[in-house]
Amino acid sequence: MAKTDIEFLEDRIKMMESDGWAGLLEDFKNLEDGARNIDTMSSDKDLWHAKGQLLVINLILSLQIATEMALEQSQDENPA
Repeated sequence: MAKTDIEFLEDRIKMMESDGWAGLLEDFKNLEDGARNIDTMSSDKDLWHAKGQLLVINLILSLQIATEMALEQSQDENPA
């Protein structure tokens, strides 16, 4: 049986409450600090690489807020 959107989002929220998720976010915050350090970049290729890294990092770091917003919207549209 396929999960509903709300079940999927609720499962994602449960995952984000784990210690493993908290550790992953810490790792990504550390990576973000390194990717933002333009002093270590010596070429435009390095800058583009850092930009790509930051896009992925920001996606992961904002996933919890985006998931919470999507869950709230889904619950508003589909009240139990």
